[in-house]
Amino acid sequence: MINAEILSMDDNRTIANSMIYQDGLIRFVGDETDARRWLSKTGCPVREIDGEGCCVLPGFIDTHLHPIMLSIFEINADLGEVSSIEEVVRILSGKAASLEPGEWLLGLQLDEQRFSETGLPDRHVLDRICADNPLVIFCRDGHSLTANSAALRDAGIADAPQQIEGGTIEVDAENVPTGVCREAAVGIVMKRFKPPGEAQLMTATREAIRKLAVHGITSIGAILQTDEEGPGGASGRRESLMMAALAPDLPLSIYNIFIGSNPSGISQIEADGRTEPFADLKHRAFKIFSDGTLGSCTACMHQGFFDHPEKTGYLTLSLDDLYRRMRDAHLMGLQVCIHAIGDKAVATCIDLYEKLLEAHPRAGHRHRIEHASVVSPGDIPRLAQLGLVLSCQPLFIRSEAKWLPQRLGPQRLPMTYPFRSFFESDVVIAGSSDAPIESTSVLAAIECCVTRDGFTPEQVLTVDQAISMYTRNAAFIQFEELEKGTLEPGKRADFVMLDENPHRVVPRDIGKIGLVRTVRGGEVTFER
Repeated sequence: MINAEILSMDDNRTIANSMIYQDGLIRFVGDETDARRWLSKTGCPVREIDGEGCCVLPGFIDTHLHPIMLSIFEINADLGEVSSIEEVVRILSGKAASLEPGEWLLGLQLDEQRFSETGLPDRHVLDRICADNPLVIFCRDGHSLTANSAALRDAGIADAPQQIEGGTIEVDAENVPTGVCREAAVGIVMKRFKPPGEAQLMTATREAIRKLAVHGITSIGAILQTDEEGPGGASGRRESLMMAALAPDLPLSIYNIFIGSNPSGISQIEADGRTEPFADLKHRAFKIFSDGTLGSCTACMHQGFFDHPEKTGYLTLSLDDLYRRMRDAHLMGLQVCIHAIGDKAVATCIDLYEKLLEAHPRAGHRHRIEHASVVSPGDIPRLAQLGLVLSCQPLFIRSEAKWLPQRLGPQRLPMTYPFRSFFESDVVIAGSSDAPIESTSVLAAIECCVTRDGFTPEQVLTVDQAISMYTRNAAFIQFEELEKGTLEPGKRADFVMLDENPHRVVPRDIGKIGLVRTVRGGEVTFER
């Protein structure tokens, strides 16, 4: 490739105009004259590609998304833009009319904050839409749902509330479940979920994942269930097997992050956690949930929420169970990835990581915290000292900015999504979408890092820092920095071509930059 502006993202931030790649690997990056000299010495056959002045970056890496859940979105009803119960009824009534007996209907991405005054639609509203078939609406954070009577009956919780460890079943004035279930209670409802047939689900998953190339994504960290624990309930236990079957046919590389009640039960993970370099499917990580979300007031906080001072959220596992899972995965040689959103949950996880690494030292562990949404300033240096790394979601800011000030109050806002503070403390932070929770547009996420849409602007990043979250840093937290994340000889030929350089446009226009081509392992996976 010649006539391009190649931003290598290497340690020296080398900028070149030519790149040679062969057999899926980069062979040369530099000046065109030196490139032609290199080719003349090797005598390799070459096909010259005119970059037409495009900006070339390493292929984007999304370190945390849910590929099978993406397929569920392909099949069911998207309620992401709905703001009234009337709209919910209209959209879902149309879907319900064509259901077969026993078939489930899901509504997805409902923004609970849009219903803050009226509350989520309850079982009575949903029963009017669909009386005989199970109907479940998931909130956009994936940690809460509301279900109709048929779904509650299937789950055995229609008539009497239960005490749920790590979860909540909300009740009305008569102590009868309203249909709203949070955290661990979500799994109770979804335990009886009847998913689409495997052929339909695999086809939808294949199509959903192929669309990632449109956003320049060449690698993902795939969150996959191995048993009934997780947002997919009992049906989710198929996810890891499905991904293994699909992987050879997908236009990207996959780093599997498994969810399960016990890491020792994940038989497909090698005991020492090692996988072959440049493998397209790797098994190395184990995910654990420690708390909930800010939207549902289930994130575990030191102090009550500003608009709900009586609520401080909670840990979804006991400290003993949380530590046991961490220890078991660590001793298997796995990377531990803990979902922690509230400031108390983050502090608790740091405490447990410290305990774990004192008892069982391991260099280069790169254990992770997923999200790290609200972090006390004193805990940030502790992250760096322990060598912990982060997978964060910049587009959460865009989705939550309107209501976060009221939810957290002025004192905690500077501690919320503190990306700049992480960089300044040398904490390695990578980017992700948590899709289908957020859009998989990496350029939109980079724009949000640089502008933060005006939310706590003291935490804005430079364009270089924002790009690094989806390239070199993302490769590092997936143990793949020797293979990808920068454009250097010997690394995989994963790259994206943009029609403008993100450094040269107005920050608020970064998300509008056109993606010309996505290349993974030297093969074009998207071209406009």
